Formats: sequence, structure tokens, C-alpha cells
Amino acid sequence: MSETKQITQEVLDVCKVVHTTWNTLTKVWTLPVIHSLGLKEPARFNELKRRTEGISATSLTERLSELERQGVVQRKVFPDSPPRVEYSLTKKGWELHGILGEFSDWAIRWGNPQTQQAKSQ
Repeated sequence: MSETKQITQEVLDVCKVVHTTWNTLTKVWTLPVIHSLGLKEPARFNELKRRTEGISATSLTERLSELERQGVVQRKVFPDSPPRVEYSLTKKGWELHGILGEFSDWAIRWGNPQTQQAKSQ
């Protein structure tokens, strides 16, 4: 007979952190913005908008602001005339970019129902 194990509060707390982070990352446009920044940095706003096909200026602004608050993106303002703003990934952002690349590989390998069927045979 198998023994039932209880989940500790520590494990529940970790699960909450992972769940909150996952929900933040899976907001619309977050992953494409991180990917676009990882292609070439630093990048200016309109360059990112062109790279992220279909994103509105409002959505890009929201995603960049949220990622900056989370320490994933760095916003650098240059006192030129007119002011110039560049965005880049932080160390934390590059680490996340690498993880997302691995997740992308996994999703491509296992996310397609036809692929899953072929792998199980």
C-alpha cells in the first residue's frame, strides 16, 4: 500500500511564487517582447514594435513597464534632443530568455498532438 504524503507549507509557498511568475509571463505579448529584445539589444521602442509583429504601442508600453518593474528589462534614457530611450535585458532577463528558449524547444517537441502521438509509439 502506498503512503500518502502531505505537501508542506514551504512547498506551497514555492508553488505560489512559481504560479504568480508563470501568470505574469503568460500575459499577452510578454514572451514575444522578451524574445524580441533577445534578438538584438539595445533596442528602441519603434524597433521593438516592428520586431513584435501585431503588437500595439499601448501593449508594448505596458509589457516593457511591467518587465522593467520586475527587473527583467532595463530602460535607459539618453538626454539627447529629442530624448532617446533604449531597452535591453538585464542579467535576470537574459537568464529568463535562456529558460524560455529551452521551454520553446520543449513545446515544439511535445506541444503538437501529432508529435506526442509519434513519440509514444
